[in-house]
Order: sequence, then C-alpha cells, then structure tokens
Amino acid sequence: MREEEIVEELKKKLGGVLKEVKIQRARRVVIVVDREHYKEVLRALKDMGVDFLEAITGVDAGDHFEVIAHVGRDISVAVKALVPKDDPRVDSVVDIFRGAELYEREAWEMLGIIFEGNPRLRRAFLPEDWPEGVYPLRKDYRPEHPKPLR
Repeated sequence: MREEEIVEELKKKLGGVLKEVKIQRARRVVIVVDREHYKEVLRALKDMGVDFLEAITGVDAGDHFEVIAHVGRDISVAVKALVPKDDPRVDSVVDIFRGAELYEREAWEMLGIIFEGNPRLRRAFLPEDWPEGVYPLRKDYRPEHPKPLR
C-alpha cells in the first residue's frame, strides 16, 4: 500500500475525525487527531495492514501533550493525538498492539499521561522513592537539588 492509498482509505473511513493528514515525505505519513479518535484511527490502520507498532512517544508541547504512535509496514505512519494538560487522558491501545504497554507506561511515568485501559500503569524507569506527581519530562519540571556536572 502506497502513502496516497493509506491517506485516501483513511479519509474514506474516518474523514471527519482527521484534523490533519499529510504525506511528509516518501514512506512517511503524519496524521493529527483529537484524543477521542486516537484508538479508532490506529485500529483502522491495523485493519488496513499497517500493523507493526514501532513506538509510542509522549511530548510536552507547552499548552498540551502529544501522544504519537508510530506504526508501519513498508510505510511509517505517525498518529498524533492532542491531549489537554488539564485532563491528560487518552485510550490505551494495548488491546490493538500488545507491545504498546511499556511505551504507555513510559509516557505515564515521565509525563503523567494516563492511558485508560492499560492494566499495568506502574513504574518501570524511575526509582521507587521518586515523588508522586513529579514528571521529569514535563517542561515545567525543575529538579529540587540540581547536581553539578563533573
């Protein structure tokens, strides 16, 4: 399936929910959706044969978060969900892509984004004594005691 075919089929199936769709370059498609449609778009892509989960990343974009699922086969598709900071929730996709679990845990732990439906949102990277509600990848994070580099 070519980039244009992926875009056309998605527009046909889910046109109204896609905020932005663009072919960024050869073999690279970027889709932007509101968080309510994130899971729906990923399910549609998997049904179309775009069924390999490459990664899920979280980004603090300043006034909102972005959860970006990178899926592909021969073509890489980035599905970017816009998530408000005052309610950082998005549906988990572990039931679609089993490998999503650890990626979602990382975004939850580092940014505080809650993946609803992920049964294993618990620490994986930060030490056990790390304070609750402190997220080191948020732009507003400030270490209490910065240590000099030596």
